[in-house]
Amino acid sequence: MQPSESTPDFSGTWTIRILDSEPQSVSPGVSHAITERGLYLIRYRGGQNGERIVVNDGDGIVGMLRYRDLSGSVQSDLSSVINEIILANPDVFLVFYNRGGPINRKMHTFQLLPGIGPSTAQEMVRKRGSGWKDFSSVSEDCGIDAAAYLANRLDEELRDPGMLPSIVSMLVRAR
Repeated sequence: MQPSESTPDFSGTWTIRILDSEPQSVSPGVSHAITERGLYLIRYRGGQNGERIVVNDGDGIVGMLRYRDLSGSVQSDLSSVINEIILANPDVFLVFYNRGGPINRKMHTFQLLPGIGPSTAQEMVRKRGSGWKDFSSVSEDCGIDAAAYLANRLDEELRDPGMLPSIVSMLVRAR
């Protein structure tokens, strides 16, 4: 698979999670999956539901996938899969909480999370201090499930790729 503007370069090692091993309207043996790095939705040859697979140099990746092509049950479960990915890769995702800053004079990055308003965002900045070491610290200090809030936002962005500002673009795929 050749990289393009909308397709990442899958060279090197990638970890994927199989979302649906028997999707409808897909060639037999092709699964729907998500990459842990970059949160790309892909079609992959092989795998079983829930399986975590290490892929080298794109082996088995047969194409990209749109959110709307996922089954309804996979769409409803995707936020929890993203939550698992966040907790399995905390160094990548804690950056959002530890480095997030103002987007403009009236909005902070934390306000991109569903349910976080201006006063909560300011309180989170105050409590952040020099940064959090893990998601449980963020959750305890801020009174939220920090990984779940972030997973919900990332799920929304995968559902609507035109959503701006995009945490997926700013944080997850910018690395």
